Amino acid sequence: MKLRTELSFSKAAFDINYQTPMLGIGSCFVENMGQKLVEKQLPFHQNPFGIVYNPLSIAAQLDILTTEKRFVESDLVEINGLFHSWLHHGFYSDDSIFSTLNNINSAIDDARLFLKNTKRLFLTFGSATVYALNTTGETVANCHKAPPQYFNKKRLSTTEIVAAFLPILEKLSTQIVDLQVIITVSPVRHLRDGLVENNLSKATLLLAAEELAQKYSNVSYFPAYELLIDDLRDYRFFERDMMHPTAQAVDYIWQFFSETYFSEETKTVIREVEKIKAMQAHRPLKG
Repeated sequence: MKLRTELSFSKAAFDINYQTPMLGIGSCFVENMGQKLVEKQLPFHQNPFGIVYNPLSIAAQLDILTTEKRFVESDLVEINGLFHSWLHHGFYSDDSIFSTLNNINSAIDDARLFLKNTKRLFLTFGSATVYALNTTGETVANCHKAPPQYFNKKRLSTTEIVAAFLPILEKLSTQIVDLQVIITVSPVRHLRDGLVENNLSKATLLLAAEELAQKYSNVSYFPAYELLIDDLRDYRFFERDMMHPTAQAVDYIWQFFSETYFSEETKTVIREVEKIKAMQAHRPLKG
């Protein structure tokens, strides 16, 4: 008797391996997977702008990485004594303009250099709910605890998300030979606005991901959301906040990811890396 609905994986038409550098941008879930990739010493670079949840900001960040833009003082805003960029996570904020800009531009320079050799792009959409500046209409990646009256809040439409990604996907596919783009919807639940709003938001992201995969042969969808919500489907796989997946749930999704994208050769190398790291972590008992 089956007591849960298990997703069956199908091998992807392409590999992720030690010769295919991958850039990851998106929500904290991209960092869950990214930590695993880095632990296995696969070539992975993540979130050069910091954690970002909405797809419009992800598209804007990707576009910046394909240009020569440098952030300058006019790109920053001061809130409560700290200087912030609306396109960056608070990780980059500082009480010094110089330090903020240096942190931002250094990270972008590193990501641009990495992007030149990138073969795989991993994008995780977290929420279709966005906050746009009342003054300019710009969608922000992070509100930086600014007063609510600074923003107009809304839920993106599928059409808006797809339209934002069409030009950047065209550009990247032209610039990078053999690029493969993996889109996933984060299983992390955004419950601050309510369960119904979260579900509507996730549904919008799922439809946008499907449409992008239908439009581009090098864009595919990885079912991280479904693995937690429909396959595991149990609150014991959520942390106490009832929003984030537990380590066990992340491990389960990672296993599915591995079976989908890793060849047997890559899995063999990963096992060797794990053995070496285990030996390095071992401390012999003192006599």
